[in-house]
Amino acid sequence: MIDVSEDRTLYRDFAGLAGKQPDREWMVYERGDGQVFRWTFAAFLKSVHQAANLLRELGIRPGDVFNLHLSNHPAYAQLILAASYLGAVVMPTNPGSTTDELAYLVAHSESKAIFTEATRLEVTDGVAADSEIRTVLCDTGETLPGGYPVYEEWTSGQNAEPPNGHGGADRVVQLLYTSGTTSRPKGVMLTNACFVYGAEVFAAGSGLRREDRHLVVLPLFHAGAQCHALWPCLVTGASVAVMSRFSASRFFEQAIEHGCTMAAMFGALLRMLLNQPERKTDAAHGIRNVTFAQNLTSAQYATWHRRFGASLQQLWGMTETCGLPVMSPLTGERNLAAMGKPVRGYEVRVVDELDREVIAGEPGQVIVKGIPGRTIMLGYLKNPGATAETLRSHPDGTWLYTGDTVRADGDGFLYFMDRGKDLIRRAGENISSIEVEGVIQECEGVVDVCVVGLPDEIRDERVVAAVVPEPGADLCEEGLRTYCAGRLAAFKVPDRIVFVDALPRTSVGKIRKQVVRDRLATAS
Repeated sequence: MIDVSEDRTLYRDFAGLAGKQPDREWMVYERGDGQVFRWTFAAFLKSVHQAANLLRELGIRPGDVFNLHLSNHPAYAQLILAASYLGAVVMPTNPGSTTDELAYLVAHSESKAIFTEATRLEVTDGVAADSEIRTVLCDTGETLPGGYPVYEEWTSGQNAEPPNGHGGADRVVQLLYTSGTTSRPKGVMLTNACFVYGAEVFAAGSGLRREDRHLVVLPLFHAGAQCHALWPCLVTGASVAVMSRFSASRFFEQAIEHGCTMAAMFGALLRMLLNQPERKTDAAHGIRNVTFAQNLTSAQYATWHRRFGASLQQLWGMTETCGLPVMSPLTGERNLAAMGKPVRGYEVRVVDELDREVIAGEPGQVIVKGIPGRTIMLGYLKNPGATAETLRSHPDGTWLYTGDTVRADGDGFLYFMDRGKDLIRRAGENISSIEVEGVIQECEGVVDVCVVGLPDEIRDERVVAAVVPEPGADLCEEGLRTYCAGRLAAFKVPDRIVFVDALPRTSVGKIRKQVVRDRLATAS
């Protein structure tokens, strides 16, 4: 396992690989308009040096923050590696953010420049107006308006010799903001060491090899695409095929075209692929392993393996852990109903409210041991209170309190029960919304479901389900409640079921439960 005292950075690892295998292909990028671009390790390192010189010309100095507000693009890897070299900090954001959302993140992080795309200018201009923040446009295939410097043109004219760099393992290289629900998002400070360590652990846990090519379809502004794909490939010397966005209809076609052997997904994307019409070429790809988070049903797992043949490997982690502390085992029974088992490189416990380890089968909070700034996050930017609440010192070291409720079985597998705030407390009983959702999802005619707890004067909370039915499905509230009553204890059966057209989701497919909760509360 990696020596956590080493002074490794993302840039140094990549530069070392470029020196050893300069002519090997490192990145394939398929732009939204279908054009394909390719870089060897040596050519990409040259572009990183040019990006570093561009950042210096923009006035970015060690410790300065700049924003990436765009869809998947080579600029992510180029600019993050350039920041790793310079000692600067990258703050990626969801390109679907509103002006108010982005304005908060840019102000809170004190970003000095924004790299964006033509379709996002209305938002970024609203943020940069009346400020000294510079806006740089990246070419994503759309018509580029005048008046803005273009990243590709500006970079290509830069010197290929790197400027003086101040990067180091302990320097923060990215600020990744967690999704806010009832409060503002928190800026997770992640160092070079965090990313290198997490990438090494993931590579070992997923069996990633130098010969592999990772199909990157998750959004690069999110930790998933970076920590499940991009950086593990970097430390391993494998290559990546970056798609501008996920396409359910073209996913396996792209995998075949670009010779991909690995992929990282979320449960929602797997379901989208399963909903595609069956084709004779469904299993004609070379993907041998797909890592993912968020459960499918047992029937969906069976259909996946029958149609596509690619092994699935469940995992669990957080932006704050940077790496993936829990993964399905590579050998033996993977038990996809579970999140997996703790992997080598992380120590994991399940504890009660008094920090006592719980016995197998009992629910508790999952906590992860680590070294802040080395194997887990350094902390939250400008938020010492939240940092102290999450990173707690014990005699045996620092433990990261995740807030996630899980249970373990006798074989060491961990099963996700709920985010701490999503565990429903009804008349003294704790109810996993995930468990209830799983039962409803198995009912014929159900496309999607979200279960939440709403305040109840008598029983603390009542169980309420929002259900998306298939078009034309013969579903009714009483029928679904009866279905649940045959499969769940009485106290877990939803008190109310509401049928909706769709559920709000994040860019990586997670249901926005707080939005659902607010809508159901308003409608009650």
